[in-house]
Amino acid sequence: MGPLSHLALLLAAVYPALAAADTPSSSPRITSISWSGNGCPRDPKFDGDFNAPVFTYNNFAASLPGTNQTLNCEVHIQTAGTSPGWQVALKNNWVKGHLVLSPGTTLDYYTTVYFSQSASNTASLRGRWTNGGDGTIDQGVTLRQTFSGQVWSPCTGDGGSIGILNVNFRGALNGDGKAYFEAFTEKLDFEWRRC
Repeated sequence: MGPLSHLALLLAAVYPALAAADTPSSSPRITSISWSGNGCPRDPKFDGDFNAPVFTYNNFAASLPGTNQTLNCEVHIQTAGTSPGWQVALKNNWVKGHLVLSPGTTLDYYTTVYFSQSASNTASLRGRWTNGGDGTIDQGVTLRQTFSGQVWSPCTGDGGSIGILNVNFRGALNGDGKAYFEAFTEKLDFEWRRC
């Protein structure tokens, strides 16, 4: 066995240990989940677990012109069972949907995250999709927002709760033409640290 093979075996042995150190040994389980906002009047569907939650929306659609030019849906998640001594933060939010923009119209979209225990500690990101061309945009989209200044949960204690996590996604259409946006699914991605 050559030096490169030894190095590959060494990295394979060390890497899982490093990766395991970045997450608690006991993953949280969701004890309560609810939604609020005019973009999710009927309860969305939830698939997965806390480590890979996916929400599927029913008629989360904004249109321009119209009275529903801006819509939001906020998910409220409570957990238990996490190993003591950890904090979690939202890292990425992916929203998949369909977008129609006539020339001169825009979609502004926002993700806001906070924990109810310290609601003043809030982070928000804004993205924009603009049609500056001559033709109409009519396509499926994936809107990804990545948080670099994370809002961290309270430190988990013996009960393993991270508190109440709130993630609000909002879409707003603007301009003088016609536009339509519908969100189909939202997927959250988290990161952990010791505290």
